[in-house]
Order: sequence, then structure tokens, then C-alpha cells
Amino acid sequence: MMDHDVAIVTGGGGDIGRGVCRALSKAGTTVVTLDLDISHADGADRAIQCDVRDPAACAGAVEEVVRDFGRVDTLVNLAQAFVQKPLPELTDEDMRLVFDSGPMATLRMMQLCYRHLKRRGGGSIINFASAAGTQGGIPGLGAYAAAKEAIRGLSKHAAVEWGPDNIRTNVICPAATSDPNRFGFGKQVADRNPLRRIGDPEADIGGVVVFLAGPSSSYINGRTLHVDGGAGTFR
Repeated sequence: MMDHDVAIVTGGGGDIGRGVCRALSKAGTTVVTLDLDISHADGADRAIQCDVRDPAACAGAVEEVVRDFGRVDTLVNLAQAFVQKPLPELTDEDMRLVFDSGPMATLRMMQLCYRHLKRRGGGSIINFASAAGTQGGIPGLGAYAAAKEAIRGLSKHAAVEWGPDNIRTNVICPAATSDPNRFGFGKQVADRNPLRRIGDPEADIGGVVVFLAGPSSSYINGRTLHVDGGAGTFR
């Protein structure tokens, strides 16, 4: 990362989002988070209340960042609504919710930031997906998995289309939480992880975001990184 870089993080008020914001901030980046609920967005320099399903709200937020800070260097898309239902019970409304908040919002933010990244001579887009999609077989997460795989598809195409503009697009599939017991991970789940622990949002996930946003990863593009301690083994 470079001092004075500016990063936009959607969903920065969530558990992993706060860790990502803190890691970027400690690396010298000015961090602006967009979230529907900004009451917990304590890791960013600025928090903007924004429903990423609302095109006008997203456009206004990006305009505010560029107006006040003059640039965008990194875009991190974490925002995603969560629906857990068996496939036979999924409704059109459920699918619209996960897709509007996930891949549609991710694409929208990428489009809004594209010209600003290009104007700076390049930048980094880091989108978040999930092992629910890459690994599959998790009961009740069909809608969520579909949305996350759509994000990976968009990311791969952006890597190809925007690579000539020196804009790199990569994906992280994380396994982390600041409170294992709150999300039901606990010792039993951690013991099934080869590293015998659950990832930390700031140190483990945020650290990889900092790496992907910085010059050390300048030749990494179009890749999915499973930051999960080896819980899933993929090429």
C-alpha cells in the first residue's frame, strides 16, 4: 500500500469488514466504508450510510469520496445479504435480495469506480466470495452460493477486460470471525481446520486485502484466494 491511497469498502460495518478496514487503515490507507448500518463501522476513517442495492445511493457515495479525497485506489466489495433456506423453499424475493445486494451491487460499485481507477493509472478491486459456492454441499446455502459464484464470474471477466488498464480484480473466500462462539464455529470447527484455528478478520483476512491492494501483488489478477487455513483444498 502507499500512503494517501483511498479505499472504498462496502459492508465495512460487519465482522470481517471491520477487520479489513482496520488493516487497510494501519497500512496507511484512507478508508471509507459503505454500509446500511454504520453503527459498528469503527475501523474506517469515514462511514457512509448506503444501501448498495440503491444505484443512486452508490453513485452519491462514490462521488462524495472522490470529491473529498480526490481519488479511489482500491475497491473492496464485502456487502452481501444472507439467506439460509432449503432450495425448495427459496422464493423469487429471496433470490432478488441476495443477487441485488451481492453480484448486482458488486458490479455497480465496480462500474462506478472504474473511471477513477483508470484515471489513477490502475488500482485493485477485491471482491468477496465464499466456500459455500466453490466447495458446495452446505445445506441451506444455495441462494448465497449462487450469488457468490456470480461475483466470481464477474471478477474473472473484469480481470480480463480491465487488465490492460492496470486494474487488477481478485477474489477472497474467507473463513474468519472475531468471535467464534457467536457464529457457532467454536472449538469443534476450529479443530477440523488444518491450522486448528478460525481466521482473524484483521490479521488474516485484512492482511491479505492489504497485500492484494499493494504493489507486491502487482502480477496477481483474476484469482480466487481461499484464506481459510486449508479448510478447503483447491487449485
